[in-house]
Amino acid sequence: MSDHIPFEIQTEIIKNLPVISLIRFRSVSKSWKSLIDSSEFIVNYHVNCSQLQHNLLVRYIDAQELYEWNLEDENYLSIVDDVTFPQNWFPLIVPTSVKKLGRLPLMLGTSQGLFSFYNTPVGSNRHKEMTVVIWNPTIDKSVSVVVPNVFRNYPLDTVVGFGVCPRTMDPMLVKITYSSSCLYNMIMCIPFQVEIFTLSSGVWRSSSNNMPRKSLTLSRDQASLDRFIYWLATDRIRKTEGDGYDLNNIILSFHMISEEFADIYLPDSLARLGNCSLTISELKTSLVVLEINMVGEKREYCVWKMDHGVPNSFKKLFVFKAPETSPLNIHMVIGFRKTGEPMIDMLYDTDERNALVVYDPDSDRINYIGIYGVGFPYLATSYMETLLLHNY
Repeated sequence: MSDHIPFEIQTEIIKNLPVISLIRFRSVSKSWKSLIDSSEFIVNYHVNCSQLQHNLLVRYIDAQELYEWNLEDENYLSIVDDVTFPQNWFPLIVPTSVKKLGRLPLMLGTSQGLFSFYNTPVGSNRHKEMTVVIWNPTIDKSVSVVVPNVFRNYPLDTVVGFGVCPRTMDPMLVKITYSSSCLYNMIMCIPFQVEIFTLSSGVWRSSSNNMPRKSLTLSRDQASLDRFIYWLATDRIRKTEGDGYDLNNIILSFHMISEEFADIYLPDSLARLGNCSLTISELKTSLVVLEINMVGEKREYCVWKMDHGVPNSFKKLFVFKAPETSPLNIHMVIGFRKTGEPMIDMLYDTDERNALVVYDPDSDRINYIGIYGVGFPYLATSYMETLLLHNY
């Protein structure tokens, strides 16, 4: 741009450019680089820019025979999630840091266009560690974070949450260690231990602010949206006699700005279900709970939405299952499009093949998108373009 154009006007033009252009324009001048790298610009850009493109990250296994595959068989695609869906797609090159996690690394969570993957914790029973890789597929940047002292199963268990603080746009990991004992008296003797890691600081710090109740046990099923990280949880309610307890499903939230925990209560019909019958996800800008039921030999999914972001206020949106005459059965709902349509991993009844499909709740139709695989469930998650990690 001409030096005759005031820098304030240049700034207004720059903040409306797409992410890839901004990355290139950092090399134009020191003033542009300083502007684009500033935390204030990044926060305002993600809040106000209308040019941010929404995509779907899809992972599937392309193999001829079940279990006969290697890392090269894992395909990662990005599908543009607009009116052209699913015609406009391109392959993604997975960073080496993600590949080092091993076959089909588990996804911890996604937030503000970033993905976090992790490996199975390794080490002694008392001092395991795991690696979390935070990846921005838009600009192909990744950062690895070591999570120390991870416990699994009895008598302690550890879950890790991932989110991006909307005030600072700083990626955050929250590690929670709690008692997994089956004895209520032991549960109440062991307090929660919470540690927080922010990418800008690069260190783990202990937190004692508004701890969760000792009676909670946490699932690794989580979602992150707006200011919160959510976990599906179970409240262990002591029986009137003996050392046993009853179970109630709830959702635990963590406020990424105030760093406070809170309980979100589910409708009675969901609270009493087995924990394996529920999952949580993000639909547009709302938290949703997926209720899984068996109707005959077909899985049926009920989608419950937290109404207008108000805790403890869930309403049922729609119910869907594979048609009785279909050779497909629902294996798993793995995400939602920007439009709110569920992305479903469908399993053929006749063999071990899977098909990735989209369910349209308005027409009650299942639409194939031409992606097929075998074996392990797909990964299909909505994300938007982001500048985050570009200066790491």
